[in-house]
Amino acid sequence: MTTGVDIVNVSRISKILLEKKDNFYKKVMTDREINYICSRNHNPRTIAGIFAAKEAISKTLGTGIGAIGWKDMEILHDDKGKPYVNFSDKGKKIIEELTLDVIEISITHEEEYAIAFAIGYGKQDEFIVVDPYIKKLLPKRKKDSHKGNYGRVGIIGGSKGMTGAPYLATQAALRSGSGLVYTLIPKSLEDIMAVKLTEAIIKPIEDEDKGFFTLKSIEDIKKEIENMDVLAIGPGFGVDIERCQLLREILNYFKGPIVLDADGINCIALDPSILDNREGITIMTPHPGELANFLKRTTKEIQGNRINYSKYVSEKYNVIMVLKGVNTIITGEGEIFLNPTGNPGMATAGSGDILTGIIASFIGQGLNSFKGTVLGVYCHGLAGDMAKLDKGEYGLIATDILENIPYSIKKIEE
Repeated sequence: MTTGVDIVNVSRISKILLEKKDNFYKKVMTDREINYICSRNHNPRTIAGIFAAKEAISKTLGTGIGAIGWKDMEILHDDKGKPYVNFSDKGKKIIEELTLDVIEISITHEEEYAIAFAIGYGKQDEFIVVDPYIKKLLPKRKKDSHKGNYGRVGIIGGSKGMTGAPYLATQAALRSGSGLVYTLIPKSLEDIMAVKLTEAIIKPIEDEDKGFFTLKSIEDIKKEIENMDVLAIGPGFGVDIERCQLLREILNYFKGPIVLDADGINCIALDPSILDNREGITIMTPHPGELANFLKRTTKEIQGNRINYSKYVSEKYNVIMVLKGVNTIITGEGEIFLNPTGNPGMATAGSGDILTGIIASFIGQGLNSFKGTVLGVYCHGLAGDMAKLDKGEYGLIATDILENIPYSIKKIEE
């Protein structure tokens, strides 16, 4: 939002009208403004008000008169007499460059002076102010770089009827800047995932045509993840004893950071000891219901003491905890971060899968796991807020968040 104000001495206008009215009108006023002035019997206070409004608007634009001409701004009045401005030529160009939607003006005058005030409202997303701490977290890209510099991310998930989850996580990782994203899915889902994903590298894992991972998949999975920088496990993964054992094998084998979401957390809830021998960093991203299931508490209990439960899990299991919800809480490494972005429209299927992909992407690009998680959560919420500006909350779906990830990163970068 920008503002401008100007005050004009009415006697100055009266003098101009006596000495060079026609030249003044020709230089400063449009035909429609002159017609309005005539209807007001060339009242100096009316003219002073219009003159002051044009000066105030030029200050709102940050240019002053010169970069924008007098006639590039036209002060008109609606049926109720309220003044408004129309722009032409240079005025339109400047408005577009400044991404201003509306300029409101107010004019008042008394016997000696006319005063005008102008307020310019920018595009809605211009009102979004990014925390300086977040800006510092975003990694800078070097001119001399290639895709290998921006992380090798592995997404492990998918089962029959649940192909959307790994798709969203994969796309989110790509949209967040990952150089290479590998999607490990059961082999029987290969055809559909190959159609859905064109930029990712599809790695089909033998599943005996069951439509989900089995314990026999472990050797193939180990081979594929050996050179990856970070893994995300859980979107559409499925839950049963066999897959819990498979998850245990992966957690013990892979020494890099692992983001656990959805069914990854649900598998651990069946046997929390899975985390006991984990050497690498683990990031858990439950919603309150999943954390309640994990801790054998009620969702109401979790919601009533969100920070303490988050800290408890972080410390007991040596993980970075992301408890989703209003002001998502991130705890770990002795730190706590309450996220300010996001809105109720993001409570929609697939939103969590997107968060998983974003966090994995930033960690894969080389960020410290806690900072990468903070940046991922913030970026995810900001993408949702930007989607809300366009779509509102009720009709917002996961792909709306996905599509706004690049814009949220751009906003943080700016």
